[in-house]
Amino acid sequence: MGATNNEMEMTAFLESLKKLEQLGLTQQPLLFVLNSQYVIKSVSDTKDGPAWMKSWKKRDWKTANGKPVANQELWQDIDRELAKLDSSKLKFAWLTSTVSDAGSLLIKHMDE
Repeated sequence: MGATNNEMEMTAFLESLKKLEQLGLTQQPLLFVLNSQYVIKSVSDTKDGPAWMKSWKKRDWKTANGKPVANQELWQDIDRELAKLDSSKLKFAWLTSTVSDAGSLLIKHMDE
C-alpha cells in the first residue's frame, strides 16, 4: 500500500532535516516554508497552542484520547533530528497555495 499524504509530508520534512545536518547548518537561523499545517502544528508552537509533539511525548506517544499517535516512528525520527537544531533559530511558515506565493512569503520572513 502507498504512503498517505501526511506520511509523504512528514518524510519530506524529515529528509530536509537530515540534509541540513549533512550540510552543517544545524545552528543557523532556518525558515521552513511548508504547506502542511499537520507538520507545522506537530513540531512548532503556533497561535493555536503548543506543538502537538510536546504533548505526545509527555503521554508516551499517545494522543489526548489515549490512542497511539499515527506515524509514531516517523514522528520520533523527526523529533530526534529536530533535537540537533537550535530551536531558538527555527521559524515555520505555512504556504497556503501556489508556488508563486512562496517567493513573497520568503521575502516577508527575511525581513523579520
